[in-house]
Amino acid sequence: MIYNIFFIHKQRGLNILQHSFSGSKLDVDLVSGFISALISFINSLQPPTEESHQEKLIRTVDRGDFNILIEPGKAILGILFVNIEKLDVRIKLREIIKEFEEEFNFENWNGTINTLEIEAFKERIFKKFASEIIQISDVPILKPRMMEFLSTHDELDLLGEHNISASLIELLSRIDGSSDVQEISNRLECDIGETVEKIGYLFELGMIAIESPVMDTDIYALTPEAMPIFRLNTYEQEMIENLFGKDGSSILYEIDGSRSVQAIQKKTKIDLEKIREVLQFCSKERLIRRVRVHPFIQPSVEISAFAKDSELSELIDKIARLCDGNHSLQEIAKNLKVPISLVTDFLVTLGDNVEWKKK
Repeated sequence: MIYNIFFIHKQRGLNILQHSFSGSKLDVDLVSGFISALISFINSLQPPTEESHQEKLIRTVDRGDFNILIEPGKAILGILFVNIEKLDVRIKLREIIKEFEEEFNFENWNGTINTLEIEAFKERIFKKFASEIIQISDVPILKPRMMEFLSTHDELDLLGEHNISASLIELLSRIDGSSDVQEISNRLECDIGETVEKIGYLFELGMIAIESPVMDTDIYALTPEAMPIFRLNTYEQEMIENLFGKDGSSILYEIDGSRSVQAIQKKTKIDLEKIREVLQFCSKERLIRRVRVHPFIQPSVEISAFAKDSELSELIDKIARLCDGNHSLQEIAKNLKVPISLVTDFLVTLGDNVEWKKK
């Protein structure tokens, strides 16, 4: 997860751009002063060599509960606060610094900043790091003020007053409070990466909120960031146990990419509400990711044998047609406008005649 980003002018030590992805507020002058002082201190410790005239920078500050990534451009230092250092995030930081310096000329900088142009550039930052903020299993929710605006204004008002593109308006119209990012992308017939970027931008604009609901049928897999939890005396292990006790670690031990939330509850006997709380936290911190499963009913199954009356027979037939390996449980329930529990209960009765495909 990423928290804050800063662009600092190397020679002047002045902050040029800053943004909080998490809503946390940091003193801009304090951050730029700290980074400048830290680099100066580290450089003063460098033993004299033939290469001592070349620029040498510390690249990572590890505080335990978060890391500070430092990447130099020609004139700009990029500072990114993250929970865990990852190579792909560092590469994105390098790329956005290069784009920033190509957009703005700092070779003969006079110290003035065009605030409007800097703010406009933030859209590119949001899109660059969108996948670090948004997961495809997240559910976007329209903010109340946005719902009110959409119900009382037309598309021209959105284009003008909010200055957003037609493609973003179309995306907003698909946000129904229950569809996740993947489902929205499927309906738009849009590349999932592009959808994530757009939703990340709407989130940063404050038009939508993001939820990560945990369903009983959900299956999760651990991410590489979760591995320190299973080692002794690590910050990650201490964090989970401080928040959730030993139950937190016990729940994560049972995540294997194939066991559902319901199955974890049956095995651990831990209260289901607590399991949801742990999984929601770990999902937000990118310690776990939801595995999308698509049910596939074997063609040889006689579906009519499970229907007690004609009305139920028609519904079961519709469920069976959608269980083709291409639709998730959420999509099937949404298409048929029935509770997801009804779909899962039916599939449970079919037992081994149902194949679960991961996507």
